[in-house]
Amino acid sequence: MRLVKTLFIIVIILVALAAGGAFALRAGRDKVGATSELKPGLVTVTNAMGIALYAARVAPGPHVIVFDTGLDPAGKPVDALLATLGASRDDVTDAFLTHGHFDHTAGAHLLTKARIHLGAADVPLAAGQIQPDALLPKLLGKVLQTPPMTANAPLTGAASFPVGSTDVAKTVKAFPVPGHTPGSYAFLYDGVLVVGDIMVLSQGRLDPPPRVFDPHPEQNKAAIVSLKTQLANETVDIVCTAHGGCTPKGLGKTLLDELIARLGG
Repeated sequence: MRLVKTLFIIVIILVALAAGGAFALRAGRDKVGATSELKPGLVTVTNAMGIALYAARVAPGPHVIVFDTGLDPAGKPVDALLATLGASRDDVTDAFLTHGHFDHTAGAHLLTKARIHLGAADVPLAAGQIQPDALLPKLLGKVLQTPPMTANAPLTGAASFPVGSTDVAKTVKAFPVPGHTPGSYAFLYDGVLVVGDIMVLSQGRLDPPPRVFDPHPEQNKAAIVSLKTQLANETVDIVCTAHGGCTPKGLGKTLLDELIARLGG
């Protein structure tokens, strides 16, 4: 009887901790850090849970692009980036989502005039039709209850997208990196490679994500190694991750090559 009572108390404590944790996550997901400039016209901000978002003004007028849209359905991290660029949500022409997990897509529904680019294989994930493979993202998704999202410009294969105006032509290049999720993509813009969750920056080096967030480590490693070929003719000054921020300017390619070499590429 004493054992049953003890187990019951433990269960009550765990439920209370889980409820408190859920409340804290929901209450804190709209918290936003200070924005910073990576390059002229290209800025970043980190929101709750250490998730980094990126945005760039590619030309005067309504020509702003964003990379990932964060955890907050109210879009405060996105708004912080746009304010730094002197822009509004209606100025965003394209949103490039590295993958379909809720902590990268929650603000996308607010960008009503933008083309929402997401790997076609992740469209059901972002729409809430299937659940994340990894246990922790699955549990967090249930706790946070972010809205489903529809991608109106799904991606298949490598692609290039002209952005900006006719007199200021710039390009975003999309590279498929299936592994972390089936529809994961890396995006290259102005020498900055945005990689989402396929890797992290920790203690000055790039690494695969922790196992708890990486249900398919071998596929993810293969996806990282594939960047050696996909980026063979590209200039990569900076690599920007969703967790850990960006490499120093000028070291992106070197640190990426080091990671690929450690993975056998």
